[in-house]
Amino acid sequence: MTELMQMAGAISDANSLVSQLKNFFLVGVLGLMYVVSIAFVWGQTKSVLKAGVAAIGGAVVLAVVVNMTVLRDKIGEDIKNPGGAAAPAAVRVVDHIDPLDGGRR
Repeated sequence: MTELMQMAGAISDANSLVSQLKNFFLVGVLGLMYVVSIAFVWGQTKSVLKAGVAAIGGAVVLAVVVNMTVLRDKIGEDIKNPGGAAAPAAVRVVDHIDPLDGGRR
């Protein structure tokens, strides 16, 4: 019984370590890459506008990566239930359109 409890503790510790590593990479490494990319653009161009565009683009990428699980779950719900918020489509099929002047083309 004690071996089972020790194994459960080891699994819990491993899960905690994986969670901490995930947070480290999301916050630490991606944050560092974000700052370095802005500094690189600024160093290459000396343009505030281009550095600002790099900052906004990097922030969008960072937000997508951080919220990936939410986006994955939302997209999964939309795939399972496609008729949720989408409006029904109306299609009109036209066989022939006459020219405006009534003549032939």
